[in-house]
Amino acid sequence: YPPQQGYPPQQGYPPQQGYPPQAYPQQGYTQQVVYPVQRPPNNQLIAWISCLCFCWPLGLVAIIKSNASDKCSSHGDMEGARRYGQEARKWAIASIISAIILGGLSGVIYVIGVGSVGSSY
Repeated sequence: YPPQQGYPPQQGYPPQQGYPPQAYPQQGYTQQVVYPVQRPPNNQLIAWISCLCFCWPLGLVAIIKSNASDKCSSHGDMEGARRYGQEARKWAIASIISAIILGGLSGVIYVIGVGSVGSSY
């Protein structure tokens, strides 16, 4: 077997016997300043409540918009996240208002319907 060649010396270790010391270039480090960015609200809680407790079709749109807001903020698009969060809030409020209006109309129709049936006897 021929004699094996040793490994080249590593930076920070003494050179091996039989190898000349080698100069390694110094690595330059740059300092980066990272500013924390606050995520805009995605209004996910109100979207889920409006979907489960009030008018679910409009609440479902609110959930989709809030998920899009969360996805945008995770990708670093804070302006898109803010816009989708506001849209989610608007859809959730529309869901709550429409459920209140439809519930009130249903109550009025029920009272009128029961009142007219009860008076016919």
